[in-house]
Amino acid sequence: MINLAISIGVALVLAIGLVLLQTSWFIYVPMGLVAGVTTFLVLGRRIQTQLEAIMYQMQKDIQSGKLDRAIDTLKQGYSLKNRHIFVEGQLNSQIGVLYYLKKDHERALEYLSKGFVKHHIAQCMLAIIHYKRKNLDEMKKVMDETIRANGKQSICYGLYAWLLHQNKDKEGAMAMLQKGLKKMPDDEKLTNNLTLLQNDKKMKMKAYGDMWVQFMLERPPRVQQEAPPHMRMRRKAMFR
Repeated sequence: MINLAISIGVALVLAIGLVLLQTSWFIYVPMGLVAGVTTFLVLGRRIQTQLEAIMYQMQKDIQSGKLDRAIDTLKQGYSLKNRHIFVEGQLNSQIGVLYYLKKDHERALEYLSKGFVKHHIAQCMLAIIHYKRKNLDEMKKVMDETIRANGKQSICYGLYAWLLHQNKDKEGAMAMLQKGLKKMPDDEKLTNNLTLLQNDKKMKMKAYGDMWVQFMLERPPRVQQEAPPHMRMRRKAMFR
């Protein structure tokens, strides 16, 4: 990556310069490291600012209901992919999420499989696609990697357990919830779902809110709308 190469170059140039001045290694080694790290952080911040502008525009596109435009906006960020580490992976994850929300699993898989493992929502979506395609080994592989990289994300343990339970692996699901509770002993969602499984009941994932809804694994609850005023008056008339 260009920023990393520049940072290493700055560190080496400074260190070599101090060596030529016959400076002790107690000085030129730390000074070189500080110069390199500082340069890397400054350059990284510049890239982050550019990415934030792209993400802001993407959110505006989504709020306008224009997912295709949001995807095109994100793809503009590929011009930065060689500038800094993890940029391409993060963009792939974000684009994959949008394709998933469009229910275009083929394109979503293309991007999510090249995504950033720390983007736990994107990784969960990747695992779900493998699950729906009956590729359980790949699903488990993705979820195992995701949990290793995101050990404090309750939804990862909950989703993994839910997928295992849907595949008739109750013991595996319970073991996964217990694994999550070792990391997060006070997590009520994991505790409640473990209790449900222990009592031979279905897991309840709606407590995760929008995080769960976006996976589109269960039908959203029906909203019982109140009848319009003219209908209510007609009903009253019927029971007079």
